Amino acid sequence: MTTDHWMILIMGAVLACGPILLVWLEERTRARGIAVPALVTLKGYKLTPHSAFSLVVAVMLIFLSYQMRGVGLGFVFMVFGFIGVIVAVRNIRQSKTSAS
Repeated sequence: MTTDHWMILIMGAVLACGPILLVWLEERTRARGIAVPALVTLKGYKLTPHSAFSLVVAVMLIFLSYQMRGVGLGFVFMVFGFIGVIVAVRNIRQSKTSAS
């Protein structure tokens, strides 16, 4: 792999940490007793700004993997993207259980 490929891989890994870090920050904010605003509430599930931005980053990583479909790094970006989606959806699902 060239240095460009390594730099792309490192940037993808940093982007993949974004959703995990955002969800962790939201959990710490709730643990301190500070209310986290909900952008949308549907059937008791809350979409917070942390979850929304996590989903945006995850979808962006999946889109990048589609754009890089000829390069071997595309698969890595797809894995990073789906991990981000899983983390964000888990956080949205937990928002209902913590409210009830």
